[in-house]
Amino acid sequence: MTREVMERATEEAMLLREEESIWLCVMCNSCTERCQLGVDPAFVITLLRQAAAAMGNCPRHLVDEAKLFQASGFSFPSTGMTKKLRKELGLPELCVSHKAISEIQSIVKRTSMGRVDIE
Repeated sequence: MTREVMERATEEAMLLREEESIWLCVMCNSCTERCQLGVDPAFVITLLRQAAAAMGNCPRHLVDEAKLFQASGFSFPSTGMTKKLRKELGLPELCVSHKAISEIQSIVKRTSMGRVDIE
């Protein structure tokens, strides 16, 4: 998959507004570690994802995760089950301060994430 993405990106044969293959990468960086040419495919895929997201091509689950992160400071929902398991394991309740959420929202606005329409 990575090799095909790199070849197509190099040949400018990719329609980022529709491209799905860039979202299949799990970003393990093994392609970058193994590349004998010293290329950083993981970085290239990151750039392709940023460009695609700016064009509105972003998987729904990532959009939902981004919304939740901006609203709560968490990238996963804090459910009753989560709270119960944490209590059973003797872990403290998860809590993000209003100040931290405000800082997250400020960072989002000032970075490339703020250029992606997640509404």
